[in-house]
Amino acid sequence: MRNILIKNKSTWVVFMLGFLLIILYSRYFSFMDEADNILGAISVSQGGDIYKSFFSQHTPFVYYFMSIFALIGVKDYETFRLCMGFVILCLWIFMYIRYSNYFDSKVFNIFVLLYALTINITWAHMVLSDVFYGFSILFLFLESLIYIRTGVVSKKSMIVVAASVFVSVMSAFVSVYSVAILLFLLFIYNIYNKRTKKNISNYIKLSIIIAIPFLILILWYWLTGNLYNFYYQAYKLNRVYYSNYNGINNSSIGLMKQIITSWINHIAYHATTFSKESIFSGVLLFLNLLFCYYHFKRDRALAILIFIFLAFTGVRGFEDFHAIPYYIVSFFNSSFIINQYLFKKQTDSREEYKTNVMRICVFLLLILSLNNYVPNAGVNFTKPNGIIAHSPYDEYINKLTKPDEKIWITSLSPQTYINTNRNPAMRAYIVVPWYIDAFKNEIMGDLTTIKPKLIIFEKDSDVWGYKYSDFAKDILDFLNAEYKPLNSNIDFEKNIYIRKDWFEEANNKLSSHVDGIDNGMLVSNGVNVYLIENNTKRYITNPKVFKRLGFDWKNVITIDDEKLENVRTGAPLD
Repeated sequence: MRNILIKNKSTWVVFMLGFLLIILYSRYFSFMDEADNILGAISVSQGGDIYKSFFSQHTPFVYYFMSIFALIGVKDYETFRLCMGFVILCLWIFMYIRYSNYFDSKVFNIFVLLYALTINITWAHMVLSDVFYGFSILFLFLESLIYIRTGVVSKKSMIVVAASVFVSVMSAFVSVYSVAILLFLLFIYNIYNKRTKKNISNYIKLSIIIAIPFLILILWYWLTGNLYNFYYQAYKLNRVYYSNYNGINNSSIGLMKQIITSWINHIAYHATTFSKESIFSGVLLFLNLLFCYYHFKRDRALAILIFIFLAFTGVRGFEDFHAIPYYIVSFFNSSFIINQYLFKKQTDSREEYKTNVMRICVFLLLILSLNNYVPNAGVNFTKPNGIIAHSPYDEYINKLTKPDEKIWITSLSPQTYINTNRNPAMRAYIVVPWYIDAFKNEIMGDLTTIKPKLIIFEKDSDVWGYKYSDFAKDILDFLNAEYKPLNSNIDFEKNIYIRKDWFEEANNKLSSHVDGIDNGMLVSNGVNVYLIENNTKRYITNPKVFKRLGFDWKNVITIDDEKLENVRTGAPLD
């Protein structure tokens, strides 16, 4: 360990550079899947448990893991991102320490730079389950390559494999297909190479070690009365309800066919189509195929194994953030091939030709990566926390509720909970069609019992084409009976539902007097004319309305626009 640290100073410089490149993106862009993981982590840190007090369709590892940071006081989005950056750095370091004896150290330097410079494409710096799934499946792949090379299953390898299988499956359940196909292919490879009998005792030990963390988790859920919730939400909800909306086949055989078809279509698309948008994924695909070809010359069975395994790293796709597992494995394959053809001494002209091709690939990757990375690097870096996922609702929530008061945000913007430091009032912290299918009775029961003071409900918005006013009609009916929109005529305020018994108090909190602008005044910003009433400015929509209400143009006072903006908007006069 000490020798690795001393002898490879340049590697640690690259790793720290990669870490800094990730940190420069720690305040740029947010995504609801990331907020889901953070909210679950906060819930666990407060004594809740996933599936009981926090409904989720995801497997629980990331919630529990990120709760470590929540337990030490991390609450805001930006700091969770910094923590995730540190976790990624630790994963790089582990990968280097564990595998640098088997692969050239330059491979890991290239991997880190590829990973860091492409985060604006991959989103692999975020607190996403796909990141943990991706690294876990990469470690399994590398352990497989070591086993194929050495023919030995060491104790270290058993521990890494067991941990990787658990983290992968418990981060994203669909990763069971990636894990299963890799283990199955290794089994077939062993039969082909007549290795099975020699290692049978090690296989039994490995199977037991893999099973242990799963058995512990199942025992924990059984003892806490949460086992059925775990099964229903992490498995059945996805197979029975979510599959009706996400386009993924709910049959295991059907899904495996779909994965293979998608992989073939991905290859065919990049073989026949060239566009600016497809260059990055096209170059990655080319390097992956070159990685297969490199091994094909040495071990055809292994090359076929790798090719099929690559298909199953794209269970959730080969592009966009759900493709992070594919990207992470591809980055290693690409790094290996780049190192092999660019930094190894070539002996003949044919090898020199390959080197030139590799130079073109590296140039394209570098240009594309920098082109995507540079524009948003350091965005909002000097701004205070709360900027990363700012919502127009933040100000209202902060004014109308206290930090210890729970709210309910039904729309696809759970980031607002984190930004305002508010906890969800409901076990279903958001509302989506498949949650209504799976939890309608529980949601309505919680809503009737809890009745939070403030609810965000965007009735005119949709989830994948399904309007809230349609699929969540029972919720809307309840809100219409028990709540009032803050202001039906104003954007955003019409989506803020206030409990009726608290409406007047909430309205008064927002309606504050601005010096020099009194009730009854007619004011103008030079463009529009307003009547000040109940400390709100009411837009007079046209001259006919102005005349009908008996107003005199002589009484209109021009007010500075910046000052007028401090007056809350009221319903227009028409």
